[in-house]
Amino acid sequence: MLPPLLPITSRLTSFVHGRGKQFCSVASTEQNDTSLVDVEARVSVVVNDLCMRGITQYRKAQVTCLYQLLLDLGIKAETIEAQLLEMPHLLSHSHKAWTNTCESMVESGIPSLRILQSIALHPELLKVKVSLLQDKLLLYRQMNIGKLNGLSLVTKYPVLLLLDPSHLKRRLLSLDAMFPPASLKNLVHNNPNVLLDSWEDIMAKIMYIHKEMGLEQPQIAAARCLKLPLLHIKTRHLFLFRAGLYKTPNLYKDKQSHRRNPSLNDILDTSDKRFTNRCSVMEYS
Repeated sequence: MLPPLLPITSRLTSFVHGRGKQFCSVASTEQNDTSLVDVEARVSVVVNDLCMRGITQYRKAQVTCLYQLLLDLGIKAETIEAQLLEMPHLLSHSHKAWTNTCESMVESGIPSLRILQSIALHPELLKVKVSLLQDKLLLYRQMNIGKLNGLSLVTKYPVLLLLDPSHLKRRLLSLDAMFPPASLKNLVHNNPNVLLDSWEDIMAKIMYIHKEMGLEQPQIAAARCLKLPLLHIKTRHLFLFRAGLYKTPNLYKDKQSHRRNPSLNDILDTSDKRFTNRCSVMEYS
């Protein structure tokens, strides 16, 4: 459901064309010499492009204000134009809303490109009262559980800014009680949906993998398994188990016994075609 983070890049191709994403795809600041940018000429190109598509409600002055604001943040002109052309509805929000939101996020140390990506993913951030946004950012910055910091999570997963910070704190404390610090960090990295999904659903998956598949926290945290439906987890496991291709490990007697089976990622986070091909190889090996 949630895409993995991509390597640092100034391109937004996968980001601006994404649909239904909750989390940003990339994070970086961009070096940009604003003195070399002819803002008026480039804004004219953007406005003309929008008009050719029948989008005529945004005045040139309106586009210029937002373009200059994002340029002053250090975002490349090409990135700004790609984002505005892909999501012109971002122009419907007031310049004041953009300024207040961007300033609050910059003051909290969030990189400029990440700010644009966060707002593009969640334009409703522009409707959050500035004092409330600042309070949330402060609370997240002060939140440290294990090896995780609340603000670093918000930077990667901006949807958290639309929630009460107490939600994240409760969720991290619940996970921290089950996973050691290193495993918890891996768990959130591989399965960021654990921050948002129903706790009952998450626990059902964890307990199935633990009790029925015989695996412990390190193996669960290292896999992208909790983002998958419980039915999918059960189906893949039972297929291998009944075919004699999965032996339930006893980690109390042999800590390496799980290595005799395919990894959780190989079992769960693969296409049906790859899964069946792998099963064929295992059966005749």
